[in-house]
Parts: sequence; structure tokens; C-alpha cells
Amino acid sequence: MKIWNGYGSEHSMNLVLIGRFKCAQDAEQVEKDIDKLSAQAAKDDSYSIPFAQPENQRFSDDMLSLLCSLNLNTLGPADLGQLVSDHHLSREGDRITVTTDEAEVSAFVKLFIDAGAKVEVFSAHDYPSDSADAS
Repeated sequence: MKIWNGYGSEHSMNLVLIGRFKCAQDAEQVEKDIDKLSAQAAKDDSYSIPFAQPENQRFSDDMLSLLCSLNLNTLGPADLGQLVSDHHLSREGDRITVTTDEAEVSAFVKLFIDAGAKVEVFSAHDYPSDSADAS
């Protein structure tokens, strides 16, 4: 028997996050970086880190090595769980769009801003026509 501990809500955020980059190559590189980070975060079971005791909220050696190779120093261990949460990412030219029902999107915002993107975040509940333009 598996016992689930967690917090749930009947109301999803329905967030849309759009990063507009200076060129398509920047967007493509960020998409690749997110794929690498997501794969490593899934291996590390990063979604459990925010619930761990503070002394256990740290990077694995493999994740630390990956972050160093990507020259990323703004992400914290707790941010990495966002990369394995339920989200949809699509790239079109110089724009990456992330849609999610999660409230925490700081990992994506940090990655986008580190790469020089202009970032827009909004709820598709409040701005449904903008979300159609985003996809």
C-alpha cells in the first residue's frame, strides 16, 4: 500500500509563461538545457527535495556538475522539482511557451532571464485569448 502525502486544490493556476529571446538559437539552447536539467532532476527525484529537511536540500553530484557545465548559478535545489512537475513546453522560433497548472514557475523564469529573454507570466483563466496566441 502506498500512502500519498501532499497538498491539493480544486483550483488550478492555468499559468502561461512566455519567454521571448533575442534570437532563435538562444531559445533552442534554453530548450535543450531544460531537457538536460529535467532528465537529471527526474533521476535525482528532485520533486521530493522541497519536502526534505533543510540539511538534505542539496544538489546531487551529477546535478552540480551539470549546472556548472551549463554555467547556471541561479537555480536552487528546490527549483529543480518544477522541471519535473506537470508542464508543457513548446518552442517556436525565438519564443518558448510553458503552460502549467502549478503555481511555482521560478525555475523557468530564472532560466529564461539568465538567457536574456523578456518574460511574460499570466493566468489563462483571466486572459484566455492571450493563451490561444501563446500556443
